[in-house]
Amino acid sequence: MKKNYSIKIPLKNNPYEVLVGRNILNKCKNKIFYTIKSAKKIFIVTDNTIKRLHLKKIIQIIPKKIFVKTLTISPGEKMKNINTINKISIFLLKHKISRNDAIFALGGGVIGDLSGFLASITLRGINLIHFPTTLLAQVDSSIGGKTGVNSSYGKNLIGSFYQPNLVVCDTIFLTTLPRRELISGYAEIIKYSIICDKSFFKWLSKNTKKLLNNDIFETTKAIKRSVEIKKEFVLKDEKDVNSVRMLLNFGHTFAHSLENCAKYSKNLLHGEAVSIGICMASKLSNNLGFLTLNKYLKIKNIFSDFGLPIDIEFLKKIRIQKEQIINNMIYDKKNFSGKLNFILCKDIGKVFVYNKVKKDSIRRSIS
Repeated sequence: MKKNYSIKIPLKNNPYEVLVGRNILNKCKNKIFYTIKSAKKIFIVTDNTIKRLHLKKIIQIIPKKIFVKTLTISPGEKMKNINTINKISIFLLKHKISRNDAIFALGGGVIGDLSGFLASITLRGINLIHFPTTLLAQVDSSIGGKTGVNSSYGKNLIGSFYQPNLVVCDTIFLTTLPRRELISGYAEIIKYSIICDKSFFKWLSKNTKKLLNNDIFETTKAIKRSVEIKKEFVLKDEKDVNSVRMLLNFGHTFAHSLENCAKYSKNLLHGEAVSIGICMASKLSNNLGFLTLNKYLKIKNIFSDFGLPIDIEFLKKIRIQKEQIINNMIYDKKNFSGKLNFILCKDIGKVFVYNKVKKDSIRRSIS
């Protein structure tokens, strides 16, 4: 099995590559700087934790002639807001950033979403390279060009579509990832298998122990396959306009509401919310007669086998009310013409959009 992969995302206007492998920063140094060959300044956006663990790895590959500044924020979803964007953009403009210069996003999903949105609005668009440091960011948030920050009304409601120049998924970053964060990332990987690849679902079920032990070959294979699946959805529906890309949000209507209920705190990581959300969406699918009980249980069991939460019992400390979860869904981005759009499941490997769900059915799926 190959150790390193290059997955091309051949979008018509913004083609780029996703590089996946272990210790690939030095190996792909020429490719990194070829994609931003006119840049004279690089601004690295990261958080305090990642700065301590990985900043040196990035600094070491940057040519001495390039001016480098690092902007560090506190870790956590609460930093993903318009105030943080404003502060960083002022810093960039103060240091006379130009359109030829680049932002390096070094971190997880929060850093990637912030940096992508920042790159899209600063001077109406500057170069962006993602160096995702979490499993979840490597398989999901760094790919596809969705950027954004949270609002008091919900998650990622302020944002843009903006593709990076390159994504570098070095699995060496995952070796310092807390186990809870690693497990959280597998929620999105499992999601990909449920929405369109039954054989991948079976492979994940068979290789659960190896993946949780961070086996280099199996982890790389899981990341590669996840990127390939997301790539196909992005190519068909880059800007989420024809309901194809919407399928990637299986479980997210519930998940985003749960994150809002948890006030974007460490009580609930994004992957944990996705795991619970997919179990709820699968239960709703079963309740409405689309998904058999046996397949619903298979979906619940794989999340449980990966050590992920499968119901709101996980959040019993913060006493979330069912009505609160339902009310938060009003602001979900997938809603059109006042109707709640859910992604439901017919089979492992087959999901679809459905907008005829009554509140009572939603209520019964929340457990």
